Parts: sequence; C-alpha cells; structure tokens
Amino acid sequence: MQRFERMIALGAVPLMVITEVCMASSLLLPNAAQLAGRWQLYPEYQPAQACELRLGASGGELSGDLACAERLLGLRPGSWLVTPDTLALVGADGSQAVHFSRQGAGHYALITANGTHLVLDRQD
Repeated sequence: MQRFERMIALGAVPLMVITEVCMASSLLLPNAAQLAGRWQLYPEYQPAQACELRLGASGGELSGDLACAERLLGLRPGSWLVTPDTLALVGADGSQAVHFSRQGAGHYALITANGTHLVLDRQD
C-alpha cells in the first residue's frame, strides 16, 4: 500500500508543475506596445461594417472612427487599457468601459447588453 501511495505522489508532481506553468502563461499581461496599432471593430460576421481604430502605445491613446465605434458600443470610447484577460475601451468621460474578452492573438470579442456580438481584430 505504501508503495502505491508513493507512486501516486510521484505522478502528481509533474501534473502540478504543468498546471502551474500553464496557468502562469495564460495570465501574462500584454503591454500597450504589444497591442498598439490598427484594429477593426465590427459586428460578428459583418466585417463590411468595420470601424477603424488605432490603439496608441502610451497612455491609452485611442483614435480612428470613434463615431462609428460609438454607434456599435453605445458609448464613445476615449481611451483603452489592457487587463490579464480583456482589452477595455473606456468611455470618453471615463465613467464606463466595455471589456472585450481575449479569444486569441489579436482577436477579442464582446457581447453587448442587447445581445450583439462584436469583434475587435488586429490589422497589423
């Protein structure tokens, strides 16, 4: 019995190490410079309705077709920020934010309050 318990314990150690490494790498926070550049915001499956946005590398700078983004989001974005698992567009007055969940490298998604699926895709 003692030998069996030791085998279980020895088998559990590699599993715990693999789990810790995977969890740690999944929470790596990209920095602003890594996400800076041209992005498109559009309703899922409707890229023809895309709004062009540019995320700046410092201070959450945001430019591009902000009026178009406002029509899709219901708030006029004024800046952006990154969290471990989201990219947030913050309202121009700073009181609201919408958080896009990371779906993959350069690809984020959001379901709005009215159920619309929006996509935020990196273009460069």
